[in-house]
Amino acid sequence: MKIASLVVAAGLLASTASAAAEGSVPGAKTVKACAAAGPFWPTMTLALDGSTAWVACKEQSRVVRVNTATGKLVKSLRLDTPAIAVKSGLGAIWALDSASTLYRIDRKTSRITRRASLGATAAYNVWIGGGSVWVADDRAAQVIRVAPTTGKVLRRLRVGDGPASMAFSRSSGWVVNHRDRRLMRIDLATNMVTELQPVPGDAPERMVYLAGSLWITGRGTDLVRVDPQTGRTVATIEIGAGGIDVVAARGSLWVATRNATVDVTGLPTMETLQRVSATTQRVTTAATATGRVDVHGVVAQGDFVWLADNRSGVLYRVRA
Repeated sequence: MKIASLVVAAGLLASTASAAAEGSVPGAKTVKACAAAGPFWPTMTLALDGSTAWVACKEQSRVVRVNTATGKLVKSLRLDTPAIAVKSGLGAIWALDSASTLYRIDRKTSRITRRASLGATAAYNVWIGGGSVWVADDRAAQVIRVAPTTGKVLRRLRVGDGPASMAFSRSSGWVVNHRDRRLMRIDLATNMVTELQPVPGDAPERMVYLAGSLWITGRGTDLVRVDPQTGRTVATIEIGAGGIDVVAARGSLWVATRNATVDVTGLPTMETLQRVSATTQRVTTAATATGRVDVHGVVAQGDFVWLADNRSGVLYRVRA
């Protein structure tokens, strides 16, 4: 498998050798930059839009735009407070800060065109689905549905303790909670919330929809295949101690995993990147990290899977 990497800086650059000393994915070229994860590490710091990568640099309170063809910094935008997450969709780039302000960024001009205060007590992550932008409010045990055209809060939906991830099909959205392990289905037309069967594992934290199923992983949680209508566990795929994140690319699931020692701490330090076939559920190891490689975001785009390490400030691009 060919692995390449493009890494971007938000002001500071280090040599390839010094970045490699921190940790690496074998075969990748790395440059240290945007090392701004900080404590209470973010999990959605990377968004892709064509040949552009947008990176949320938490401790710098910045979102940076990088040309993935050249690796050059194109633009750096300052937010009002630490940057938590960034997402691409609905014709724009969306950024979230720690004060629960949602920013709409013009994908062509790189300018902030709107700030919307969501009034969340603990805003956490951004998703796109059902023609809306969604943000989790962790302490309020709810998800917030936002109109992309106005930034107006359309609905606050109670979903359980610790909303951590969302996934979408055409008519439904799902929320998984990392504390009470509840899986909730949202009718996107009516906003009605239905509780499904709980998810097995210690802390289910990440979820993706593929091939008519929900695929869920997290701390102390293997890759679990779930019926999206009932929440019933269809299959449990052994991936190691637990998963940091999961995305879908080219008919497979890609899971960044921890080892047993790291998994209990919750730190996002990767041991391997696993590929799981959605049809056969066969597991293969795509890459094994050397040294410390933290994962603060995983995004699939076309023929590639991207990993963001905001502790060392590195983006890795892996061919799917």
